[in-house]
Amino acid sequence: MVPSPDWLSLDAGEEVVWTGAPRLRRIISNVATFAIWSLAAFAAAFALTTVLNVELPIPNRAVWGVAVLWTLLQAVTPVWAYLRTTNTDYLLTDENVYKKTGVWSENVTRIGIDKIQNTQLKKDFFGNVFDYGTILLSTAGGGGVEMSIEDLDDPDELRTELRTRIAQASDRTHDESGTGHGSVDPETIDALVDEATKLRETTETVERHLQ
Repeated sequence: MVPSPDWLSLDAGEEVVWTGAPRLRRIISNVATFAIWSLAAFAAAFALTTVLNVELPIPNRAVWGVAVLWTLLQAVTPVWAYLRTTNTDYLLTDENVYKKTGVWSENVTRIGIDKIQNTQLKKDFFGNVFDYGTILLSTAGGGGVEMSIEDLDDPDELRTELRTRIAQASDRTHDESGTGHGSVDPETIDALVDEATKLRETTETVERHLQ
């Protein structure tokens, strides 16, 4: 049995069957962009103050200060991407799918497995090469995608488990529905038999008059 995380309070009898999180490598593009802009800023400062020796209306220290400030501003994007990624968790139980997001405060979204109508797996070119992707969940009567489970390593594992649980929930629903409609009390059965008997007698009477 998979242990339940601190951010989730399960219903009685509910069991965790899978937990996951977005891959941290998703922020590589943010880090690369930060590195490129930072190097460009320091290269420009170095060229202006040393190589080109351009006479600027501001001291050289101010030029380097601008480069440092620009670098700090660019660092916000990868840091925020890191915090968002590390504070996102996915969890599957035998009854529900949960998604927890939020850096400053926690936001937990839940979808009942019996409500899920469609699971869609999306992979781009690199996702096919490195086996990662996003699973989109749609519910019956919903207005489209209700939950996205993003940037998972080996997403087929979760999708297979989801489909199994959805099929089991559908079978339980059908069994309960069949039991509900099939259990008829004796008084109702007697009334149905009487109605059938009267209908048969009426049919026989009509046939005799037509002969």
